[in-house]
Amino acid sequence: MENKKGKILCVDDEPNILRSLQWLLQKEFEVHTAISGQDGLALIAQHDFDAVVSDQRMPGMMGSEFLREVRLRSPRTMRMLLTGYSDLPAILRSVNEGEVFRFIHKPWKFNELMQVVGEAVQIAQATEPETVGAAPVEAESEDDGGDSILVVDDDPDNVERMLQEAGHQSVNVRCVTNIADAVSIFDTEDVGIILSDTKVDSVDTTRMLKVIKEKHPEIVTVVYTANSDADEVINLINQGQIFRFILKPVKPTTLMLAMTAAKVKRTQLRLNPAFAKRHRVQGVNLEMRESLVDDLASASPVANSAAQTDAPPSKGGLFRRVTGSFWQMLGGKNSTH
Repeated sequence: MENKKGKILCVDDEPNILRSLQWLLQKEFEVHTAISGQDGLALIAQHDFDAVVSDQRMPGMMGSEFLREVRLRSPRTMRMLLTGYSDLPAILRSVNEGEVFRFIHKPWKFNELMQVVGEAVQIAQATEPETVGAAPVEAESEDDGGDSILVVDDDPDNVERMLQEAGHQSVNVRCVTNIADAVSIFDTEDVGIILSDTKVDSVDTTRMLKVIKEKHPEIVTVVYTANSDADEVINLINQGQIFRFILKPVKPTTLMLAMTAAKVKRTQLRLNPAFAKRHRVQGVNLEMRESLVDDLASASPVANSAAQTDAPPSKGGLFRRVTGSFWQMLGGKNSTH
């Protein structure tokens, strides 16, 4: 059965922006518009929208606040935020409270806008809405369904202390201090939740997180960092669909709320695999994959040992030895020999 024409809500306090969005999108979708978050919520109560595109900077109700309410009132609706400036607190709220599907940069590119909105509509029409609110019974038990929580941090002892202070208890926590050990976990463990700093042992972990999410959208990722900017968070959403983003120092209460929500989300995805489509990411390009190969090779104990010999193995062969099944996440390809 052919899908119905997608129904879109665009919210922006600038009439010229709304006119542009409507003119562009009405060629493919049924488009409704609102000039404020409050007007948008009134339309949400009247219509079953497939997707919402909202500006961030609006008087009365910011876009991040509006999308949080959309998530609660219409969880089926896919949520996208227009942003043309760097406001990290607002970006974080849209991630942690609104659980946005994509950020769209202003000024947008026509083809990219149509592609992102079209993908959001397709996903909304093909999947049931995720439950918002109370955790399923399974998430409240001590059984994690065989899942492991993978912790990637320079100081795993400190993370374990944080988890204990946050009241989190699980026998399946696996702590590693470099990304080579992190990816090797996938050979032996079913990872359900990843808790990671954005930089470990001076290596950027975000490329690894993006590749993992591209191949395994059912894995839930909680990220924390001491230093970040809006662009990094935006890229981690668009390419990595991170679930929560926390700024250091991490407070036990904040971590407890994030891990509790992550466990609920993971249970939903485990019980309803189709929900993973709602967390589909943009594809990771070849340059990023090759950079990850370099990072993994340099972080690997095998690489460090091989570097001391007269004839180290090729980078591709070394990568396969170090990462095992993670090699398949990269498509088994490596252009550097």
